[in-house]
Amino acid sequence: MRNTDLPERWKLKLQKYLIAKGSTRPENLSASDFPSETTVCIRFEDGSHVEFKYAFIIAAPEFREVAVFTEHCGYHLFPLYDGLLLKVE
Repeated sequence: MRNTDLPERWKLKLQKYLIAKGSTRPENLSASDFPSETTVCIRFEDGSHVEFKYAFIIAAPEFREVAVFTEHCGYHLFPLYDGLLLKVE
């Protein structure tokens, strides 16, 4: 996944995350950036939830958003608020 369609406010945040994880090419996501055994789950206040396989999550309180980056389904942005439950398995 190329980061060209990612909102500007997220580009530097993602690069810093990838560098911290040891990526040698933080300008582009590659298959090795996605944990093969990981499931990210977001549970909302009303009890509904979403799950993503082969994904990682970055919370950005400064944007009041959380981003889920997936190997096969692109990225997804969600509002970050007190009742939101983020879980990585």
